Amino acid sequence: MKTIKEKLTYIIYWIIIFISSSSMIIYGILKPFQFESFPINNNSGLSEGHKLMWSFYSYSATYPIVIGICELIGGLFLLFNRTRIFGCILLTILLSNIILQDYLYEIKALNTAIYYQLLIIIILIFDKEKVKKVFRELFRINRKNKNIPLLIIALIIAILFKLFENKFL
Repeated sequence: MKTIKEKLTYIIYWIIIFISSSSMIIYGILKPFQFESFPINNNSGLSEGHKLMWSFYSYSATYPIVIGICELIGGLFLLFNRTRIFGCILLTILLSNIILQDYLYEIKALNTAIYYQLLIIIILIFDKEKVKKVFRELFRINRKNKNIPLLIIALIIAILFKLFENKFL
């Protein structure tokens, strides 16, 4: 039988997962509608940065849809043990961008984005052994012998492509 501390830890872990997941799923579903018909002139109480950022997001329907899909996927991935770390990484990328934008453009939702990022970090702390494995694999040194002449040829070809890419693109 598990101890009370282990049971409580398990409950807290899943509460954080459910809060983060459900919020990201809801935000993801609603994101395409969040910036529809944003009236700049009627929002005099908003900062200039807020108006500018919301004008940017409302200009194209595609960008909020892409962000919404990523939030939805990240939220769903949090629910499954196999995909939870990837979901945390995906949501950290999104939330970091949102936090940066909210801070720089003086958006009032900054605290909300920080709150969800902290929940994601807590999930990663709970899953620290998995996170360690992921980072060990990412930064594992590959001891295979490198073919230096082929690497030099590849470098020269890459430099040539870089020199001419502006002429073709």
